[in-house]
Amino acid sequence: MDDLYKNCPVFETQNFMLRLVSEDDAIDLLGCYSDTKAQQFFNTDGFPKDCNFNTIEEMQSYIKFWLMEYSQGAYIRFSVVDKAVNKAIGTIEMFGMVGQYKTEIGILRIDISSAYENKPHLKELLKVCIDNFYDLFEVKGIATKAISQASNRIAVLTEAGFKPGEFNGRPNYFLHWK
Repeated sequence: MDDLYKNCPVFETQNFMLRLVSEDDAIDLLGCYSDTKAQQFFNTDGFPKDCNFNTIEEMQSYIKFWLMEYSQGAYIRFSVVDKAVNKAIGTIEMFGMVGQYKTEIGILRIDISSAYENKPHLKELLKVCIDNFYDLFEVKGIATKAISQASNRIAVLTEAGFKPGEFNGRPNYFLHWK
């Protein structure tokens, strides 16, 4: 297994820290995953459940699942921690060539509370992903989903050089190449 899946990196921006999700994040993350305004923007393609959680038990169960997947080298689910309040406000997931899946186009999932679904925060989070994830996951491209109602997200993706298109036959994806 790759070192990435033994020692998860931590990233910091001006406002956020990205680190491996923790069971201790359950209460904070329930605020994100029960946020009905945020839920519509989550990329649940390929998931058996829609990631809309309403109980602490559901959130804890999924965090345990994410950590099991991490331990098997499937993907990394980072908690996005707002440094000003020291609270997890969502997650970012990524996988690529490093680890179990061996794909040259990494899938990036950004699930954040609706209060953070704005251009400045999205731009800050996307920048840390673009700056680090190509090399970290050894991918040539990054694909992420943004439905048409996600106007802030689409504007930030477009500004960063992402192009709209289908990915694996699924609509509403934006692709970026290194």
